[in-house]
Amino acid sequence: MNLVVLKTFCDLVDAGSFSKAAEANYVSQSAVSQQLAKLERELSTQLISRGGGLVAPTEAGKAFYAGAKAILRRYEQLLGEVKSAAHAVRGVLRVGTIYSVGFYLLEPYVRRFLQAHPEVNLHVDYTSWTRIYAAVVSGEMDLGVVAYPERHRSIEIIPFAREELGLVCSPKHRLARKHKVEPAELSGENFVAFQENIPTRRYIDRMLKRYGLEVNIVSEFDNTELLKRAVEINAGVSILPGDNVQREVDRGDLAYAAFTDSEGWVRPLGILRRRGKAPGLAERMFLSILRGKG
Repeated sequence: MNLVVLKTFCDLVDAGSFSKAAEANYVSQSAVSQQLAKLERELSTQLISRGGGLVAPTEAGKAFYAGAKAILRRYEQLLGEVKSAAHAVRGVLRVGTIYSVGFYLLEPYVRRFLQAHPEVNLHVDYTSWTRIYAAVVSGEMDLGVVAYPERHRSIEIIPFAREELGLVCSPKHRLARKHKVEPAELSGENFVAFQENIPTRRYIDRMLKRYGLEVNIVSEFDNTELLKRAVEINAGVSILPGDNVQREVDRGDLAYAAFTDSEGWVRPLGILRRRGKAPGLAERMFLSILRGKG
């Protein structure tokens, strides 16, 4: 006995006709008759009364019909549950991000993803850019988000965002009231910088050299938070993405000014994933949100 036989029997009872039951199941009337005969032999009882051109279930047939209908309904429900489970976004997703992106830019995307897919166990690791590259290549992380993404034969880079870089200073600094500054106005200033191995620092150094500017580096930090604290106490000025300092600017703890010559003063952000690795459903959904399609 199988589901096809159960469905054919139910169609026979519903239609009251061997020909209609055969048509509904794309078989011959003879095949319907043979299936019914086999069922009745297996159950040792008559299920359908035949005579006078009428096809009607016996009492045993009515009982079998009710049970067969229940089995078919449960099977259809089970198919729906399996398909739903197959398409549900669940599992573990591991994302690495540098501090200055994770704390300021990535947070709303993470919140939106968790609200939409609470079954996913999302791990967001705020760490150094060097560790992110290594972890993505090794498979320890599914995705990484970094600034100034560098080409690597084992890594696929997906463009994410572009941040404006501008002057950041204490509200007590002479440039604090300006909304726009010339790059040349930084010449000779005490400067609070990222550490030399950080990609944002390397890019800022190239831009300063491009404009022929020399600054006096007084402090170096490996993260944005410590850098901002030094700028707040007027230890020096710095160059940071505008979204990294918006809260402090709104509170009056820092001042921010864009460069009048804005060409080149940008920080591209990229999403890293291991090249050739098939993304899971959770990863695809997260990428869709990051790219503004989710």
